[in-house]
Amino acid sequence: MKWKRFKKERIFLNYTVMLLPHSQKKPIHFKTPVWTFGLFFLGILILSGTCLFFAGSRIQLKEVQLEKEQLEIEWMQLAAQKQQADEENDTLRQAREAQEQELKELEARTKDTIRELEELVERESQIREELGIQDEAEEGQQDPESEGEEQVRTAGTDTSSSAVPSFSRTERTMSFHSIQSELSYLQNSLSEMSGQYENYLNTIVEKKEMEAAERERMENLRSSIVNNALQYVGNAYVYGGTDPHTGVDCSGFTRYILSHVAGVYLNRTAASQFAQGRTVSAEDARPGDLVFYSSSSGRINHVAIYMGDGKVVHASNERTGITTSNMYYRTPARIANVLGD
Repeated sequence: MKWKRFKKERIFLNYTVMLLPHSQKKPIHFKTPVWTFGLFFLGILILSGTCLFFAGSRIQLKEVQLEKEQLEIEWMQLAAQKQQADEENDTLRQAREAQEQELKELEARTKDTIRELEELVERESQIREELGIQDEAEEGQQDPESEGEEQVRTAGTDTSSSAVPSFSRTERTMSFHSIQSELSYLQNSLSEMSGQYENYLNTIVEKKEMEAAERERMENLRSSIVNNALQYVGNAYVYGGTDPHTGVDCSGFTRYILSHVAGVYLNRTAASQFAQGRTVSAEDARPGDLVFYSSSSGRINHVAIYMGDGKVVHASNERTGITTSNMYYRTPARIANVLGD
């Protein structure tokens, strides 16, 4: 008796539904268990949660799609910048090669000019000696009339001796003017060649000064790269990070430093940066070069910036963050010069 009463009052609930409240028909009465109502309420909750989940997922999907499109645009811009940087690097390399070739040609022409100058000086000395001899001979010559009388007297005295050849004053004057003309020509040539030599020498000096200034600029740039990288020592390592102020990984660190200090474009990952630049030996490594490391399987998985004196600065790992290390704390897989000098 108690069970029936409990079943009637607790397990089943009575509901009255009036389909047509203004009609004269009798309302509909039905009973339903409590668990049926609970299942219905739970179903409503699940349906609402599912709708909210799919709505949120759709919004997130749109955001991801927008981010993907933005990344594709940025990637295209970076690819264009990389192509432009490669073209500029090729142009600079060709200009440097042309300057080196021109400098070699100038040095060769300078050597030729020096040799010609030496020959001209030697020839001038010979002509001066010849002129000195002619002057002494002319001073020792007698008057043509007295010379003729002397020749006649000598001929009358000793007819067996052979006649001494004599030159007229006109012939001697012509010979003297001819030598003077040749000397004047050689002096003009000497002056012209000296001017060319001075021009070549000045050009070589200017080229060497430009090269020295460029070397000094690159050395200062390399020092700036290292100094700029060292100011972030102690900051956090974040995988995939690109800003050393908030957290950065190894390739993001090198990419940030080289782009902000030297204007050099680097790829995003260490493996893709490995293909850039010119390989140099450990003996020729200079501050600002990149040092790459590989895993046991040979995959490039880390990159650092060479500081000089066998040390590197790099975003090491989450435990140590950005730090300095000995270059040989791992075996380097490659050292690359990405500055183009």
